[in-house]
Amino acid sequence: MTHATHETEVSARFNQLHERFKDTLRDDDYRLRGLLNWLGDLEGLRILDVGSGKGRFSRALRKRGASVVGIDISRSMLVQAEGLDRILGSARRLPFASGLFDCVIAIEVFEHLADSAVDTTLRELRRVLRPNGRLAIVDKNAGSLNTPRPWLPNLFVKWIDERRGLWMYPSKGPVREQWFWPNLLRWRMRRIFEDVRVFHLLSPNEARHRIFRIFPRTRHMVLWAAQASGGPRHGS
Repeated sequence: MTHATHETEVSARFNQLHERFKDTLRDDDYRLRGLLNWLGDLEGLRILDVGSGKGRFSRALRKRGASVVGIDISRSMLVQAEGLDRILGSARRLPFASGLFDCVIAIEVFEHLADSAVDTTLRELRRVLRPNGRLAIVDKNAGSLNTPRPWLPNLFVKWIDERRGLWMYPSKGPVREQWFWPNLLRWRMRRIFEDVRVFHLLSPNEARHRIFRIFPRTRHMVLWAAQASGGPRHGS
């Protein structure tokens, strides 16, 4: 399957199922907290929200002083992001000048990419970042355990649910949602970014279980935080 065909399938599913997705975000959302901890003070920064959807993360960042532009391949999702700067387009071919953004975020976006498009997309995100710019990718951990049943791997639960027709993509369709082993994606990112860090985010439901508090690698969501070269490193 070509990348264009893959993106057409993903776009069609989001257009079809757009009502499933929320358009609001709690201020105490644990993914948002992880973003803010990495990105720091947002006042006056120009941020690209890749896979912005209905704009809930865009709005949260704009409320904290950032200028945010969203891009998504689903027209139906973008229609519901009223009041935000947004554009229909692909993360593989960003329609922006090089070095335009201080930060780029991608929240649960890479799971919808073809594996062969991951490196191309990472290079595009790096291209549009200014020197010393920061990237935040939040996505699912292939090594995580199931929160209600922490003796089960989440990948096994996903496999069962896909076959029961409970997942976003049909089990016999051409697209599969992919999850990432944290260190393997970090390795791929380090070929493009010098400074890449991995943070295992703790959800409120996971916080109720001792195993998730003690063993971060069992957590479902991961933040891959990277910094572009060309300036002093973030936090130094």
